[in-house]
Amino acid sequence: MNYKKPFYTIKIKTQHCGYRLAVNGCLIEEDRAGVPVSMEYPINQWLKNGENTIDLYHLNIITSEKRKSLRADGVLSLELRVKENGEQKSIVLSRTEYDGSKIVGLEDKVDYADIEALTDSISNSSRPMIFEVDNNKIVESKSGAFNVGKYEVKEGITKALQITQTVNLPAPFPLWRFFEADALIYHNDLSDEDWKAERVSMLKVYQPLWDAFNNDDTNAMKSLLAARCKEYDLAFYTEEGQNLYELIVHIKGIINDENRELRKLEYKRVDLCVSFNHKMTWLHAWDRSNISSLAFDFTNADLETRIPVMWSKFDGKWEIVR
Repeated sequence: MNYKKPFYTIKIKTQHCGYRLAVNGCLIEEDRAGVPVSMEYPINQWLKNGENTIDLYHLNIITSEKRKSLRADGVLSLELRVKENGEQKSIVLSRTEYDGSKIVGLEDKVDYADIEALTDSISNSSRPMIFEVDNNKIVESKSGAFNVGKYEVKEGITKALQITQTVNLPAPFPLWRFFEADALIYHNDLSDEDWKAERVSMLKVYQPLWDAFNNDDTNAMKSLLAARCKEYDLAFYTEEGQNLYELIVHIKGIINDENRELRKLEYKRVDLCVSFNHKMTWLHAWDRSNISSLAFDFTNADLETRIPVMWSKFDGKWEIVR
């Protein structure tokens, strides 16, 4: 491998596709409406050295026939990319190309037992391969550090098509703490009663951070966010303490902006999400799982600033990990 400090990203482009994108069971992004999307996300903070999984959970959206399903005109491109940290040029390690028109009868009812038809929808995607990267070029090698595996297609937890690829990647950072967290119950598996109780419980978990923001308590913010920020320094090769310093400066700038006001945490305005790997949880706005409930409202405009945080539990104690 000729990367001393690999910087991994995922680039996604879609049309007429609702989806949730996850790396190692961690939610990266979602779109529930099927609007055109073109975004690129850093993912070092979700990866581990060796085997990793990339999951694309399709979502059923409104079709031209006014039904909820996968759309026949849905197309999606997902690229796993890498570059040397600090450089501009990156290369594509794996490309997933999805074409909904190749699934026959898709807008009526998808036959998830027809694996051949599901696989045909990604027939133009990267083939499995073991390789090295030499001078920004892929070179096949049986002993290569990179291993792009086969795809698995099936009906996923979102009751729509799930596309999974396993990739082996070299990564020079330690195993992130959340991988070893206590297992949590996925929110869709909770009874209505337990779901309500978990929302109330998580509001109490959030309260010390909300209080730290409300009181502009720098020491409390540092204490709560330190573990999370230490891992971000490792993930993106910054000096120890830099991420925490920059995050605190950013948050305090928002707190001291006279045109912004910290929103109260209210039970009726929050929903609960648990990551696909059952390791992290957070409160979010009702309409989107990746929109944090911790927010500042502008007092002079219909705008908001959200502070995303994710929590894991270790031996029964909660900690902000992302």
